[in-house]
Amino acid sequence: MSDVVIVVGTTRGREDVDPRDIKQMVGRTGRKHDGTDAIAHVIVEVEREDEIREGLDHGEHMDVFSCFGKTDDFYFHFMSEIVDEVVVNTETAQMWYSRSLEFRQGGKKNFKKIFDKLLSWESITIINDVVRPTRLGCIASELYFHPENTQSWKDNFGQVFELGLEKDTAAIAWALGTRTHSKSHGDFGQDYRYIMDDFKSALPLGLDVEKGTLTQCVLWWCAMGGPPAGKLRNQLLQLKEDVGRIKRALVKIDTDIMHWDRTEFFDDVEVMVKKNVSDRLLDLCKLPGMTKSRADYLYNAGVKSAEDIEGILPNIEEEIDDSFKVVLEEIINGLRR
Repeated sequence: MSDVVIVVGTTRGREDVDPRDIKQMVGRTGRKHDGTDAIAHVIVEVEREDEIREGLDHGEHMDVFSCFGKTDDFYFHFMSEIVDEVVVNTETAQMWYSRSLEFRQGGKKNFKKIFDKLLSWESITIINDVVRPTRLGCIASELYFHPENTQSWKDNFGQVFELGLEKDTAAIAWALGTRTHSKSHGDFGQDYRYIMDDFKSALPLGLDVEKGTLTQCVLWWCAMGGPPAGKLRNQLLQLKEDVGRIKRALVKIDTDIMHWDRTEFFDDVEVMVKKNVSDRLLDLCKLPGMTKSRADYLYNAGVKSAEDIEGILPNIEEEIDDSFKVVLEEIINGLRR
């Protein structure tokens, strides 16, 4: 952490930031623990100066608890210490933990059970009482995933490939969404609950949705050209934000561990999610400058690939705007080069 923190403004959009949150931001300074002084500057709007000053000086007391008290959060942080070789056995694990807030608040950990869990998730090996991260555990740590999630993706996509279901978007959604951690919560809304039944009907035999993961699976299905997500559209947008990092993890699992030779497949999955298309429009959406609506228009006009564009352009150029026309001409010129 920095020796100096500067908080620029005390609003987010049209909303005022609570003085308690400002205090949290100010508290980020001095976290390096290698000096006696730390400085925080708060740039405050004139009309809020007295309020913020009062909140920082005499604001209500806030109870602070360690995130290590949440078991899932603890594994997430603990794995990085194993990768960095700070933790190599139960003694070094306890030494590291003894510096934590949870320990200072009276917390305790059974590191034998914790190591057993990590072993079950294929995240570590223990040889002669020395703990070492596996490649799967390193991938989880490098890309900030819970170690059980990386194991789930490895196993799920292995099953999808074994069954030959890599063209089935419901199966892909199942593989991405069937993981114990990072679940999506909420309700699609009364008008959209049919989506849950539609997904279960579309899911191939042999793939079972684990308890508590159905909503997550259905959201991934919606993201790949499926039906609208109703009241969970914000969660759908979060999947679009996360898919790039998840793709990187899957490619590493493929190239470093499983050797499926499916890098292009995972690239395609990322495109499908980010552009909200099924494999019907995938090839067109991989072209530069191509949006979902443009790809849909071309597909309905009979275009299935880049090679079809030159023949159809004279028939549609009066119907499309100039920017779309430029995109198509650049694609044609690229094919000619």
